[in-house]
Amino acid sequence: MKKLVGVLAAMLIAGGVSTQAAEKQEFEAAKAEYEQSSHDEAARVTYVTKLAQLKVELLKVPNEQDDLKRAINSECQKLPYPKDVDSKKLKQLIVGTWASPRRHYVYLANGKWGQEGGAITGNWRIQGNQLIQGDVMNEPIILLNQD
Repeated sequence: MKKLVGVLAAMLIAGGVSTQAAEKQEFEAAKAEYEQSSHDEAARVTYVTKLAQLKVELLKVPNEQDDLKRAINSECQKLPYPKDVDSKKLKQLIVGTWASPRRHYVYLANGKWGQEGGAITGNWRIQGNQLIQGDVMNEPIILLNQD
């Protein structure tokens, strides 16, 4: 019985290592593809979307591949929406309920926001490619779409 458990454990560990290697390769391939692209908005959106999808998969396993998660964050921060983006279009996209790992947030069209089930008293607005909540200017918006 111990041998069988040991063999299964070794297979699971090896599977985890190969999955980690595959995710790293996926990141490197996406990065290389973007570097060879025209760097236009369509290429930026495709690249950032791939990075976001990979990050979602990585977040399913906490406390693993932290270096790869940081590398993805770093790449995304280099590629925000252009500063001359249509703020009205972004505002339409942000209105609604958004889920974070811990909470759901509600953004109303009247410029108010808060936690779902709680007080909706905070103020928000879009200025260029920035989401501003209250008096705090957050990081530039990187990707905002229907998903």
